[in-house]
Amino acid sequence: MGTAGGAFQSFTALAERQPGRYGDKPFLTWYDDARGQRVELSFKTFDNWVAKVANLLVEELGAGPGDRVAAVLVDHWQTAVVLAACWRAGVGVVVVEPGAGGAALAAALDAGGAVAAFVREEWVAEAAAVVAAAPGRPALVALTADLAGRSEHDLGAALNFTRAVPAMGDLFPGAADLEGEALRLVPDTAAAATMAGLLGEAARLAGRTGLGDGDRLLSGLGLLTPAGAATGLLAPFGSGAGVVLASAFEPARFWKRVADERVTVAALAPAQAESVLAAGPPPADLDRSRLRAVTCPAAQVTVALRTGFAERLGVPLLPDG
Repeated sequence: MGTAGGAFQSFTALAERQPGRYGDKPFLTWYDDARGQRVELSFKTFDNWVAKVANLLVEELGAGPGDRVAAVLVDHWQTAVVLAACWRAGVGVVVVEPGAGGAALAAALDAGGAVAAFVREEWVAEAAAVVAAAPGRPALVALTADLAGRSEHDLGAALNFTRAVPAMGDLFPGAADLEGEALRLVPDTAAAATMAGLLGEAARLAGRTGLGDGDRLLSGLGLLTPAGAATGLLAPFGSGAGVVLASAFEPARFWKRVADERVTVAALAPAQAESVLAAGPPPADLDRSRLRAVTCPAAQVTVALRTGFAERLGVPLLPDG
């Protein structure tokens, strides 16, 4: 399929088309190396999770098109689901950096009147007090590190995401593409993007790298940023490609992951690219032959970095932009 232009004009159209087109093909592969976890979702399974969370938003949390939710989350496959579900329901996401404190969450809840807050378990206790004092008393949804929903922290009255979502419906009727901000970072109010802007960036990356439905993209960019959402979620989803994500980028694991997951394109932050270059070429027994390009934000790509990738690693480094 094509990767630019019409393929990325509407998230709603993508959400309705791609699961049927690609079905059981692997879409999202996620690693938490510290916990020894690997989770893989097909296009069909990802769509099912998205539909269930979208139904939770609308039926249980009272969200509707044009509303917003706050998110205090980490890079996780469930974070990708939450983003896609919010956009499917026409809901914008206001992101709070974990550990930023109650004032930042309060600002996010006040930004357009958030109807809910999706919070990682480590920060639920702090978030509960902020949510209780917020106008309209938004709902508090807790996401746990444990895949079965068991928590290492007291979740209080928060809704347990992993236990609540399975009971929701498998189909979601959908909503028109969000016209306002799809993603905003607090307190960095300059870091905001519309749905059209995110899709445009995803289309540009797909076109620049030739990303298609035979590819596997590894993204080291944080999902809860405009660049990370466009690169690690929308670009592969719209292209029919698979995507490999991790809870944390570890340069020592980069080449083995490229080999194990048959990665063809990698998207890295500048510091990540520097660390990969510093670690040197991969061991001879690792097959990295499928990796045809690494992309990185253009403004921070030095001549030395590009030359190092080409000469020492044998992979072109494509400036992003």
